[in-house]
Amino acid sequence: MRETIIETEAMTRFDAAVDEVTGADRGLSGFVLAYGQAGRGKSVAADRYHFQRGGAYVRVWQGWSQTSFLQRLLFEVRGKNTDMPRHTGNRCKELIVQALEGEAKPLFIDEADRLRIDRIEDLRDIHEMTGAPVVLIGEEGIFGLLSERRRIWSRVVHEIEFGPISPAEVALYGMQAAGLDISLELAGEIAQTTEGDFRLVRNMCLLLEKAAKAQGNFSVDRQMLDTARSARNWRRK
Repeated sequence: MRETIIETEAMTRFDAAVDEVTGADRGLSGFVLAYGQAGRGKSVAADRYHFQRGGAYVRVWQGWSQTSFLQRLLFEVRGKNTDMPRHTGNRCKELIVQALEGEAKPLFIDEADRLRIDRIEDLRDIHEMTGAPVVLIGEEGIFGLLSERRRIWSRVVHEIEFGPISPAEVALYGMQAAGLDISLELAGEIAQTTEGDFRLVRNMCLLLEKAAKAQGNFSVDRQMLDTARSARNWRRK
């Protein structure tokens, strides 16, 4: 299989939302919230945007303190091959603000639902001082986090839900990643079996590709799909 990223409807909406806040006047900028279950393509969308159009990207680690988080954010904002900053959290925040005052690039915070609310307040401070848009990427639990502070929630200007992958997207992915010809009917069954999880769709396509190579036929039929389905448990516990 080839490493493939397909353009989903959610990715298109994500790109448009980030473009809007990035291009807006300072007073019209704000937070973008990209949310959905694991495996729905949120991180892929954010990483792709960051790679193609710039910004600072941080993937949150569990249990980060203010200092650890802001050191990492400063490192990414600088965008240079420098050593990890060793300043205090507050000093890092001051330096982040200084760096963004001249270029208010978007800040992508992946797995933001792992953060404590005080770290979101740090991001609000940075946004207020610089106008840099903040893109929070996380699972549905992030709503409970943000609802703790109305002053943060009021700054969310776009909410992008990453839902289950559609049958058409399954068929497109199978073709581009593995050369599989999957009818919409069978693609719908794959989407249902995998609960629309991109990672599970990839795993299903790996099995189908293996069967296709063995048979010398890349048109997926009922027997191939049933065999792949029986190879493992596809449901979340």
